[in-house]
Amino acid sequence: MLSPRITRVNTTLLASFATISLQVASADDWPVFRGLDRNGIAVDESFTASGRVSRLWKAEVGLGYSAPVVSSGKVVITGHDGVETDTVFCFDENSGGDLWKFNYPQPLSDLYFQGGTTGTPTFDGDRLYHVAREGDVFCLSVNDGSVIWKRHLQEDFGYSKPTWGFTGAPFVMGDRVFLTAGESGIALNKYDGAEIWKSKNEEAGYSSPFPITRGETQYLILTNKRFYVCVKAETGEVVWEYKWMTRYGVNAADPVISGDHIFISSGYGKGAVLLLWDGSSDPEKVWQTRDLKTQMNAAVLIEGHLYGVDGNESVDGTGLKCLDIKNGNTKWVDTSIGHGTVSAVGKQLVVLSEDGTLKIGAASPSGFSPLVSKELIPGRVWTVPVIANGKIYVRNESGRLAVVKIKKDS
Repeated sequence: MLSPRITRVNTTLLASFATISLQVASADDWPVFRGLDRNGIAVDESFTASGRVSRLWKAEVGLGYSAPVVSSGKVVITGHDGVETDTVFCFDENSGGDLWKFNYPQPLSDLYFQGGTTGTPTFDGDRLYHVAREGDVFCLSVNDGSVIWKRHLQEDFGYSKPTWGFTGAPFVMGDRVFLTAGESGIALNKYDGAEIWKSKNEEAGYSSPFPITRGETQYLILTNKRFYVCVKAETGEVVWEYKWMTRYGVNAADPVISGDHIFISSGYGKGAVLLLWDGSSDPEKVWQTRDLKTQMNAAVLIEGHLYGVDGNESVDGTGLKCLDIKNGNTKWVDTSIGHGTVSAVGKQLVVLSEDGTLKIGAASPSGFSPLVSKELIPGRVWTVPVIANGKIYVRNESGRLAVVKIKKDS
């Protein structure tokens, strides 16, 4: 299953990851999917949680659900023209001015939904990594969008395309970029795209490679259509598999980590489970429930409570829900959100309802009472809000991108 090509040791990878994590305390950028801690929670000292919503700039980026990423004054997002082309857009963070665009051919692939882009790019210094739904893998220059290298998950590595295409955000650590593909991912050299290790062919899931450390060993949690899988980042060796099957083989939400606990959840009536794994043997189930079914986006964990969108799109009763992570008990549900999305800044929830209304309020197990409520973009909205440098980025499926700031009332 694994390539014999191994060039680094675990301690090197672990040191590289530690360097990345230390940036969180001082950086208000959002350069990777779900933020630098990959938990959907921003550390943003300039963010204001109440006041007047002021629109800074807007753009049209085409069909899709990819989230924006923000780094060093640049905003990158992707979209589809509705015919046969994807575009990676790069905007100036402050003015919204076009900096560059990169186009590549790609079918719309509108199977049971409107179609368009789904994976989110990843910044890494002066490079940007992106995976397209047909399996194109691009490493682009952040400066001008030129191609540094390109690979293809089907043509170069023999992977079968998942039903809704390849997706997820590339995860960069040390000299490697990890991608969701096959049974349990693939690791490429981030400088030239050369294979370091690969898993065997299988229909991949739709989450992003998620880093987790136990002792001195760095692991990744990935998904395929039947399992959540934990592998050693160094070698790709499968450490454990947790069977987790949904009606359409869709495991899309990233795991949520709390100490030695791992929370996973999927939609289509499946629900959620809390696992305990200290790095030895297999994970143990703590509790399981159908009360939080995150179909697309993971929940956020704040002070022992999970806040996530429960239910499938276009199903009555879907809404924002709060669960106690200790026992899985439901604290409340707000169905006015529909199949919207949620991120957070510190202890403040930043919620987008499915119809495009921004709501901001404290994360509390007693209920959600927004201090801000403002219609920003027309629905449908399935893309998580992004918070960077005091700004909030929201995007709908047709490609309307709006950038706003909360200003205190004078």
